[in-house]
Amino acid sequence: MPRFNVQIEFDLETSISPEGVRFDEPDGVEDYEDSSYFQDNPVECYGGSIAFTVEAEDEDEAEETARQAVYDGMEVEDDSGITWQAVNVRTEIEKVVIPMTLDRAREILTGLVSSGDDEEVREAVEFVFDSFASMEARLSEATSRIAGLVARVEQAEAATAVTEVTEGS
Repeated sequence: MPRFNVQIEFDLETSISPEGVRFDEPDGVEDYEDSSYFQDNPVECYGGSIAFTVEAEDEDEAEETARQAVYDGMEVEDDSGITWQAVNVRTEIEKVVIPMTLDRAREILTGLVSSGDDEEVREAVEFVFDSFASMEARLSEATSRIAGLVARVEQAEAATAVTEVTEGS
């Protein structure tokens, strides 16, 4: 199943007002009346950011998972008991591209043919991958031999250059 990287950025907002604020009547006053009224004040905080990777059938399913994490209008409560609302939610979804390797191809195709009933197809897939593995081993050995020969040629060239310098002096 495909994997998707999800990045969600958002802000939080709420409004606050003092509640239950009482001012004590000073000693020795008459006709004391506290008619204080405090308005709500909006508060917006920037910088919410959540990232995760999810397996999903497609980008729409990954988007749905992202909405389970944070969505516009979602209410959350902080440690102080203040309720905030998520706003300006921005979601980016990017499919994770896993490079195809011979091992990965083998795993995918082996899984595919293992779910079928055709034994001959299974044998053919195994044969092809075994042949590739054998060729890779031979190629690796040949590359190693060539590197050794190149090193020997470089040593011989260096020795020849030293000899020419020495004889030319």
